[in-house]
Amino acid sequence: MLSRRTESSRIVLFVVDQLLLGAALVAAFWVHAQVFADGVGKPPRAQAALLFTTLPLLALGLSASGMYRLAIERNDPRLTRSWDILFGGMLALAALLAAELALSRVTAMGPLDRGVAFLFAGLASLGLLTSRTLLGVANRRLGRGRDAGARVVIIGSSTRVLRLLAAFQRAPQMHLNVVGMVADNVPADVAPRVTLDEAVGMLEQGRVDHVIMESTEVPRAQLDEIMQLADREGVSVHITSPIFPSTNLVPTWERVGGVPVLGFVTAELSLGARMAKRGFDVVVGGIMLIVLAVPMMLIGLAVKLTSRGPAFYVQERVGQGGHSFPMFKFRSMRLDAEDRSGPVWAEQDDPRCTPLGNLLRKTNLDELPQLFNVLMGHMSLVGPRPERPQFVQGFKRKIPRYAHKHWVKPGITGWAQVHGLRGNTSLKDRVEHDLYYIENWSLLLDIRILVRTLFDRYLNSTA
Repeated sequence: MLSRRTESSRIVLFVVDQLLLGAALVAAFWVHAQVFADGVGKPPRAQAALLFTTLPLLALGLSASGMYRLAIERNDPRLTRSWDILFGGMLALAALLAAELALSRVTAMGPLDRGVAFLFAGLASLGLLTSRTLLGVANRRLGRGRDAGARVVIIGSSTRVLRLLAAFQRAPQMHLNVVGMVADNVPADVAPRVTLDEAVGMLEQGRVDHVIMESTEVPRAQLDEIMQLADREGVSVHITSPIFPSTNLVPTWERVGGVPVLGFVTAELSLGARMAKRGFDVVVGGIMLIVLAVPMMLIGLAVKLTSRGPAFYVQERVGQGGHSFPMFKFRSMRLDAEDRSGPVWAEQDDPRCTPLGNLLRKTNLDELPQLFNVLMGHMSLVGPRPERPQFVQGFKRKIPRYAHKHWVKPGITGWAQVHGLRGNTSLKDRVEHDLYYIENWSLLLDIRILVRTLFDRYLNSTA
């Protein structure tokens, strides 16, 4: 069974291929007419008929030939190989000629100039190369949020474990950092050697992002402990032997680098979903910044004039992959707000707020600078609200699956917030709403949440 990420990547690659191949055929008709035929080409109706006949034939051919097997399945460090591109061009030529033959039998369409066919073959090869290059770049960039420098602990030294590690290291979206290896027969220079107890301790302290292990080499009690810690910390686990541990994580059978593994991965958005969500954030967030530029300047000026200190407040929050980032807000409290208390949650009508700050928090206008966080890639318009690092470790121990919310980017607003779960409300309920959002994400759901946020008459302060 393929992972959600791999299956989504196939779909994205297929769609991009179809768009680029369609553009290649249109370009072939145009170039041939302008360069070789003095501006005279096939009638638009004939071109459209060839286009809508060729593309389905080409899609079937590419799928049947295995062109959509990705690098992680083929044990190949690249998304494609030179032979694939050459074969794709030959297949494009064959598909166009087959479409011409089929249409000539049922219509009065004249013969296709062979110059168009060979131009299409060349442009189709270029299109296939382009689509795979684009997906490779997207895979690497969008994978950085969760996987950049991902810290891995390896438990076991079987051939399957080492093959699995090698496959992960070759995957373009992975940038693994092996921080510990529990193995007796592997040279110490391959990875830092640790004991099983030390590996469990690293997992408990939140110093691990992935676990790769041979479960037959782990005592059952510690195997269950590892899975429970992985669930709590939001860590993914890949097991190379069919011992089924006790866990709330949903298992899936996968084949990675030729190795069958049992994968336990917490909820995450697929590559296609992340691409759509990021595009939506950049377009809508950019428009919002343009529309709100003048009001934001006026708010910043008002904050500066009505209280001592800067207009903006930068606070460290925990985002995707458990990584910290600087979150921007309009300053709503006095400069000495936490001098005595230290980091604490804000309360409704908090006495530390300035008069203008109270108004900003009640209307959520203090959150507007987070649009810059969205464009910088730290946050999304919609997602779980981020918390401060001082609180996260305690929350992970108290709230089941709390760390799973870090598998997506935090948001300015979210499913929990539009259900009234802001400020000092039940953290357990907020996490349940956040996990529902992650597991049921769609672009339509993001739009629905944004609309509800904008038209909610009873906006309270967000955490």
